[in-house]
Amino acid sequence: MIAATALYAGSVTVVAETRTTSRRAARTAGAGTAAVVAGVFLLMILLAHVAYPATWALGAAFAVVATHRTLRADLGARTAASTAVGVAALVAASFVFVSYLAPMALIGALGVYRLLRLGLTPRSALVAMGGSLSALLAAAAATFAVALSTM
Repeated sequence: MIAATALYAGSVTVVAETRTTSRRAARTAGAGTAAVVAGVFLLMILLAHVAYPATWALGAAFAVVATHRTLRADLGARTAASTAVGVAALVAASFVFVSYLAPMALIGALGVYRLLRLGLTPRSALVAMGGSLSALLAAAAATFAVALSTM
């Protein structure tokens, strides 16, 4: 799951960055994004062996940083920061119930935003991002419920 999430994040970065930079720079950015995503998830797993609240805090911090970096160019620093804090609160609350699937859902929603932003206005892409985040978190909760009921 970690590798698939990192590959998705890197691929979305390559597609989105190819429009504004060279292919080489886009591939480099995609590889960097994939490495950061994989590194954060591996660090969360390592922290889970030490203290679960630290894992929860890292997931919330990751949500703030990732959301702010994705939205800053379109929304401005102040609006992106407030949106990032709201998204991080939702992801942190969801993390209690669905654990690592919450940051994965956020990465999926941010990817939807970046891809839709290539052809839509920021407002439309943001609405789609919110809808996809809600749907992905609901799917994560359903997945967790099925997994727990079959144990």
